[in-house]
Amino acid sequence: MIKYFAIILLGFCSILSSCREAQEKPSTQQLLKEIEETKLRASEQDDQIVFWKNMLQQERYASDRVAKASINYQIAKNFSPISLDSAEAYMTKGLILIEDVEEFEKEKLSIYNGLGVIADRRGKNALSSFYYNKVISIVDANPSISTISAKRKVRYYLHSAQSNEYIGLHETAFDLCKKAERYVDSLPKDDYLRFRVYAQLYSSGAHKKIGLDSLRYYLEKTAQHSHSDSDESKQIYYARKAHFFKYNKQFDSSRIYLQKKLELSVNMLKNEETKSSKNSIHSQNIYIAYCDLLQNSIYRRKIGEADSTITKLKKIEAQISDQLTPMHYVHFNKIMMNYYYYIKDFEKYYQVTEKVLVLTEQVKKEAELQAKEEMHTMYQLEENKKSIKELNQSVEVTENELQKTKYFLAITILAILVILGILAILYYRQKTRKLQQEYEKVILEQKLLRTQMEPHFIFNTLSTLQSLIRFQEPKKAIDYLNRFSRLLRSNLELSRQEMISLEDEIETMDNYLGLQQARFEDYFTYQIQVPDELEVDALFIPPMLIQPFVENSILHGFDGEKEWHIDIKITELAETKQLQIEIIDNGVGINTIPKKNHKSLSGEIAKERLEILSKKYKIPTDYQIFSEQGKGTTVCLKLPIINGFQQN
Repeated sequence: MIKYFAIILLGFCSILSSCREAQEKPSTQQLLKEIEETKLRASEQDDQIVFWKNMLQQERYASDRVAKASINYQIAKNFSPISLDSAEAYMTKGLILIEDVEEFEKEKLSIYNGLGVIADRRGKNALSSFYYNKVISIVDANPSISTISAKRKVRYYLHSAQSNEYIGLHETAFDLCKKAERYVDSLPKDDYLRFRVYAQLYSSGAHKKIGLDSLRYYLEKTAQHSHSDSDESKQIYYARKAHFFKYNKQFDSSRIYLQKKLELSVNMLKNEETKSSKNSIHSQNIYIAYCDLLQNSIYRRKIGEADSTITKLKKIEAQISDQLTPMHYVHFNKIMMNYYYYIKDFEKYYQVTEKVLVLTEQVKKEAELQAKEEMHTMYQLEENKKSIKELNQSVEVTENELQKTKYFLAITILAILVILGILAILYYRQKTRKLQQEYEKVILEQKLLRTQMEPHFIFNTLSTLQSLIRFQEPKKAIDYLNRFSRLLRSNLELSRQEMISLEDEIETMDNYLGLQQARFEDYFTYQIQVPDELEVDALFIPPMLIQPFVENSILHGFDGEKEWHIDIKITELAETKQLQIEIIDNGVGINTIPKKNHKSLSGEIAKERLEILSKKYKIPTDYQIFSEQGKGTTVCLKLPIINGFQQN
């Protein structure tokens, strides 16, 4: 009786303790308020990324999905100027955490908009349109959200309108601009967004071919809100004004504003203190301005003037040919068609016409390839999000039910295998849609994926797990399944990335070696040696670079006659700016007599990947194998030291 009373008392105390913890746990709104208040303190830190990462590790925030999503967003914002890959990775983590949580629209809007901005900066117009349209769907479904200001709504509508116009959806872009116009009166009178709304309305309206009176109205509004001290707003206004006069067949007036736009572009180029991407934009604007002036000269039948402009265009083209796209050449050659037709040089007219057709077809194919790639990225992102969620759910259920029934465990394992099968099928179905210029990268990724997770390894892992359950070792089984699920998650998340942090690679290798060690019943030992001063979270390497060599050591390097051991040593070679990775085993060594027609797959892949790294970062790489019969093998890899600032 005393024993039962003690058990009841302990249970009651446990319930009271749980209730107390539940009462003390802060609400999501409180945590978000704390994060908002922390921004000022974070801005004063030397390394804001480290600050927010440390905050992410605090239990107070780690147990709340919305708070974690918000912190991931802050990390992504700080990564954005230095590494778009890292920014996108953290932004995506935040999206996965919050996407299926009810409410918290403001946080979702920030993340979707952030992903849209990243896609925009990479020139992925279809992908940016996808994310911006997600933003608009939330704004339109919740028009009364008090936390979203009119200024932010206008910015969201303009982002979406511009991305839709880039992909040719002019009516959609115009409708979005009209929605933005509803909030213009709520903006301060001198707000630059007022100018942007009407300038975009004019542009989208012109593409949609609205009436002359409507275009005149939007042009007047653009002029009304133009900032006289802003070269950018004046340049946009001059372009709209020139277009309006051209549309109205007032070519002399159109030329005046084309000339103003050209002069402004030239001054803006001269005012740039250093060469940057902006210089490229200004140079392109100058080229386009001369093209428009050439077209204007043809409209006005001024052939001498046109000849002079053609000479200038040829000179500019020679100077900035590396900055011009096929679209620029299409624009120029279409104007030259009109020129040759007008002067009745039909032989050159037909030559230029053929050139325009070839260039147009090239632009069309490039646009189709880019659209396919972006659609694949969106599809893969959705599938990966679903897979990660399903895997997490499977692990949680398995941990709770593992001791109850073998049947449930079998279903869970089957579900994991089905998910892996679906992912493999999706990958091979989509691989043919990749861009031709990334062919070499695709081939290497396919080879890499084959070396990451062999079916025999999965089968052996599941067999080991089944044995632990059969011999009623639930704790070992749960630990083993946890490590297995982390390894699977690492493969799903990291294998599609071009570069990952050294910290993630070490964690993946530790999970892999731990699984193999448990499978062979601790028949071998291993050690991963990393100097304390090495910042493993700030250095980046290609994913799964070490695993193939470790797998070779385990499967082919040991004969079972002595104690096995594997050492992985990572050191920094400061003088050569290289990272050295050594995989050392005390196995049987490599046979000095090579097998006929045999090539080391892991060796070939390592060489190719290291050559690409060497070309990209202008730092030598090296790959060597040292082996002695009966004494073991050492694989030595040397690759560039790549930090977060160098990834892109």
